[in-house]
Amino acid sequence: MNLPPPHLLSKTSYLQSLQCEKSLYLYKYHYKKRDPVSPELFQRFQKGHVIGKLAQEKFPGGISCQPEFPSDFRKSIVYTQQLISEKFPVIYEPAFQFKRALVATDLLVLKNNKYTAYEVKSSVEISEVYLKDAAMQYYIILNSGLEIDDFVLIHLNRPVNEALQSKAEIFTETSVKEYCINNLEYTSKMIDNALKIISIRRLPEVKTGFHCIEPYRCLFYQFCHSPELQNRSSDGLTLSLGF
Repeated sequence: MNLPPPHLLSKTSYLQSLQCEKSLYLYKYHYKKRDPVSPELFQRFQKGHVIGKLAQEKFPGGISCQPEFPSDFRKSIVYTQQLISEKFPVIYEPAFQFKRALVATDLLVLKNNKYTAYEVKSSVEISEVYLKDAAMQYYIILNSGLEIDDFVLIHLNRPVNEALQSKAEIFTETSVKEYCINNLEYTSKMIDNALKIISIRRLPEVKTGFHCIEPYRCLFYQFCHSPELQNRSSDGLTLSLGF
């Protein structure tokens, strides 16, 4: 089995780079310095996992490409390509890679001999972050060799707590392919920028500010707001962290 090289950038780390380049650097090289996971954030992750499984029920009979361990994503990429070549009708967690950037989409469904990609979101509103997430996935999928017919966000039509209590149809589908196409150039540029940050292995000089909490509270909020870091130059910090 010819495996692709290990990925350097994931959806999570890409979105972090859009919020703060320093956060991307710390995530890649000093992950243990992240803030403790709050009970609220853990609960949100758990609810998102449940909603994702419910969405799979809309397209039963699929095969999952999700790896047992994150280090096995290279096998997932190869398995995904195998299932696509066989025109398997429903694929869960298909994985794609381009420029050492990896995405794992929630669903790939064959319709009229063309695949549609689906990404599941456990919220009612479609945020700008969700759109940029979708644009990255579309860009990677397209450049990995698969021209999909559509890219669709599956999201809730009611608050998550109500959705989990209901047996009725709880999902809405929204095509975001046009947004993805219109942002191909921007997405390519920002992926290249994130990969450059990773390759340089030097802490970006970014001051704390509103971006530390928007659109999400940074995983390294406590670390970056510590008195030690606030009083240290970026060069000094880079050296103290070992780079």
